[in-house]
Amino acid sequence: MTKTDRYINGVQAVTNLVRGINSEIGYYKEHYFTETGFAVKLSNGAINMSVEVAQDYEAQPSSVTPERIKSIVDTFRKI
Repeated sequence: MTKTDRYINGVQAVTNLVRGINSEIGYYKEHYFTETGFAVKLSNGAINMSVEVAQDYEAQPSSVTPERIKSIVDTFRKI
């Protein structure tokens, strides 16, 4: 994994939306490129999201549907 700031605004905003669905999800710390997208390190765990969802949020927030957010919620791993 490689730490990055790419699409940081989208990653942080989507992380906030994810927390709105599951209040157990912590706050954004940093994110990394992986083979499948971004691994987002949180204050209490991690989530995964595609590069496309972060990119889409930055370009047009309304394009990130509740279904896409829910699929990210399902990746939450608590530490």
